[in-house]
Amino acid sequence: MKLFVNGCSFSHGHKGWTDMLPPKWVWPSLISKQFEETVNLAWQGGSNERIFRTTLDFFDDVKYTKDWLAVIQWTNPYARSELYDAETDTYYGYLNGSDKPVLDLTAHTKFIEIPKRFYRNIELYKATNLLKSEKQLESKFIQQTYILSEFFKRKEIKFLFVSVSTHSVIHPENTHPLAKLLPHENILQTPMTYFINPNSKEYIESDTDFHPNIKGHAVLSNYITNELKLRNYL
Repeated sequence: MKLFVNGCSFSHGHKGWTDMLPPKWVWPSLISKQFEETVNLAWQGGSNERIFRTTLDFFDDVKYTKDWLAVIQWTNPYARSELYDAETDTYYGYLNGSDKPVLDLTAHTKFIEIPKRFYRNIELYKATNLLKSEKQLESKFIQQTYILSEFFKRKEIKFLFVSVSTHSVIHPENTHPLAKLLPHENILQTPMTYFINPNSKEYIESDTDFHPNIKGHAVLSNYITNELKLRNYL
């Protein structure tokens, strides 16, 4: 069995990595020992749009998909987006509250200097995005989850969805018409931030940095491994 992981810094690691490779202590690296091959496309600051796009792109190029298991770690659907620059054929991310683009180095994007229009596009996006309600953003996230799950089924790819803290959005009780059609048996009930609470400070970097530390990633590794075993994926 081969493992594919996509997500944000909770799956890529937020420090201690070089040459774009995630460090050995992040949970995908820890569980990779149980697979013959592991591909981790997670990236710091990555949006759900990026996760969705790069996952589809990756598996579109895989001829034999039955050997693959995909673990998709969804991130915040409200605070992150992805923009596209046609002139340089570059996708780049945006984090709410930041004036700088998030460049996906896994796409081998190299700029000596970030094009000024990137910043103009961000300002335009910030102005227009104010018109979008939380319901619209939630609806987009539910659609992404549904489309990706159907894609996996068609490709006969085993899959599991886990979120950072947005599980309630894709709960079956959500009134969105697609919510009841989501593969809830493939959605982990416990979001990753369940481990980040006042009683679990030993698993996070600090009171101001809620990323899981080395101990936290070990806990996440055990949690996801157990869920994979429950579904006979391991």
